[in-house]
Amino acid sequence: MSGALPAFRPSGDVVADKAAWRSLVRAARRELVRGWGEQERSGVAQALAEAGVGHLRRYAAGRGRDDVAGLTVTAYEPMRTEPPVDGLTDALRRAGVRVLVPLTLDRPRLDWADLDDAGRTPLGEDALRAVDLAFVPGLAVSTAGVRLGQGGGYYDTVLPRMRELSGGAQVVLVLHDHEVVPQVPAADHDAVVDAVLRPSTGVQPVPLG
Repeated sequence: MSGALPAFRPSGDVVADKAAWRSLVRAARRELVRGWGEQERSGVAQALAEAGVGHLRRYAAGRGRDDVAGLTVTAYEPMRTEPPVDGLTDALRRAGVRVLVPLTLDRPRLDWADLDDAGRTPLGEDALRAVDLAFVPGLAVSTAGVRLGQGGGYYDTVLPRMRELSGGAQVVLVLHDHEVVPQVPAADHDAVVDAVLRPSTGVQPVPLG
């Protein structure tokens, strides 16, 4: 598969290992999206949208709700090489779901804004109390659900707080197909996710096969 990642072999220096692996993943992402035309990107976006909305519908049904309207999720506005979740966020908004996106503050703090708010008015940490499910970015994940992030520490900080404030919001990491690997370089503080969303597999719960 284009962009496939090598097996991780720890060197004993977690900081150096993370830096090296971030470089590997970013290079693989550039290679992957370089081969995309508009049709390929649209196909990936549609696959993520269908799987993500379907998962949220199952989540809602499991909690006795008839529909997803009125639920709140977090997501993000994707960079060029990230999985194109804009199709997912558009579909969620059309279905009546409130979508919160992060605003970067001083490292490692995030604020949140409603994606429907063009002015991106900061809502503060209390907005996380309403979150039912979080679609989050990252670079890779181990089969045990350990997330490799971009290095800012934002989600390692916010995800435990989000779970606390929301009463246990489910965390779904959005990745390209090749970014689930047996092991990633990790420290004790690194976030563990509940599930992973990829274009070819949909949403899979942790642990991943």
